[in-house]
Amino acid sequence: MLPGPITDYPVLMVLIFAIGATVGSFLNVCIFRLPEAESIVAPPSRCGSCGRRLRFLDLIPILSALIFRFRCRYCGHAYSWQYPFVEALTGTLFLASVIVFGPSLEAAVTIVVSCSLIVIFFIDLRYLIIPDGLNAIILVCGLVLDVHLLATHGWRQGAVRFQEVFSGPLGAPPVSVDALTGAIHWVYLPRSVVGILVGAGLFLLISWAAGKIFQREAMGGGDVKLAGAMGAVLGGGYLFFTYALISIVLGAVVGVLLIALRIRSRRGQIPFGPMMAVAGILMLFWKDPIASFVARLYHLP
Repeated sequence: MLPGPITDYPVLMVLIFAIGATVGSFLNVCIFRLPEAESIVAPPSRCGSCGRRLRFLDLIPILSALIFRFRCRYCGHAYSWQYPFVEALTGTLFLASVIVFGPSLEAAVTIVVSCSLIVIFFIDLRYLIIPDGLNAIILVCGLVLDVHLLATHGWRQGAVRFQEVFSGPLGAPPVSVDALTGAIHWVYLPRSVVGILVGAGLFLLISWAAGKIFQREAMGGGDVKLAGAMGAVLGGGYLFFTYALISIVLGAVVGVLLIALRIRSRRGQIPFGPMMAVAGILMLFWKDPIASFVARLYHLP
């Protein structure tokens, strides 16, 4: 452990950013290769225009793009802004994770989930799909956090009681009845399990309702799976519902803008995954202030 905050160590901060930017370069490979079912390990990166294998000088995160002015140094073909942007964004999120959470399991999980959401953003934006493997990574991160929470705080403190999630007009389902006394006992489930059920269930319901209203598929299966995965990370309570609200508001605003600017038609497909990815990253870093703001906005306790 460091004797002080990481912000007291500028050299270490630069190193963490550089590591993140390097990971961002790998994320670019994932973004372009995963939808095509290509290996993300081999073959080595090549120019998409001339086919020349890219060397070390061509692959320095951010710097190579600036030095060669976003062009292949062999054929002059222009590169997409996406490459340095993803590298800079990943480096920034790496650094932010360590600054906010310190050297901890939560920081590591935040980094892995953020990287997965970055890849999801660009793949869904370009190909209108969300690979199951990325959703699985996020879900596993939620389970890992839960195992740590249960190990450090015990079952009752680290789990969620069904009654607390499903109480209301529909009631909460009792899970067992004492054969001798007839007393009802409520089950305590890990928050990630409740989050998966609530997240996937809520978005499945939204998808079904929107499909009935608009008479076409309004949300893909990948979006529903991503909601379940984020539920595993955030839990099934107010944090997830805040995440869902942000995703829906972003989707509505972006959709209206795209239609107003005639970038998309009313009948055209607008990917929802990018909005869910942005909302996910916001909630990873600012979940408490955002949820508190939403609670005050709607006068919730």
